[in-house]
Amino acid sequence: MDALLRGSIERHLDTLLTKEEVLTSASKMFKEGLSPTVKHLEDALFGYVVGRTIEFSFFAIQMYYHRLPDSEEFNEIGKILERRATEIKSKVTLVANR
Repeated sequence: MDALLRGSIERHLDTLLTKEEVLTSASKMFKEGLSPTVKHLEDALFGYVVGRTIEFSFFAIQMYYHRLPDSEEFNEIGKILERRATEIKSKVTLVANR
């Protein structure tokens, strides 16, 4: 994966974690609309961030390369998420405990 695409994925993740309304609205959705099925809000928000990042990554790769990510690119997306997992967990914990 080239640096431009990697940077785009990193910026997307930054946006999810820094724009308060993104995680706040997701938290509200989980609390109000999906409360019978969501047992752990922090886990749901963590999954939301990971899912949105993977979705964005797939879309960006399709737009840039006109194909789905290959296994190497998918692994790189996973490494980005793994490297930033503590940061993601910290932010979703903060939002979930408001």
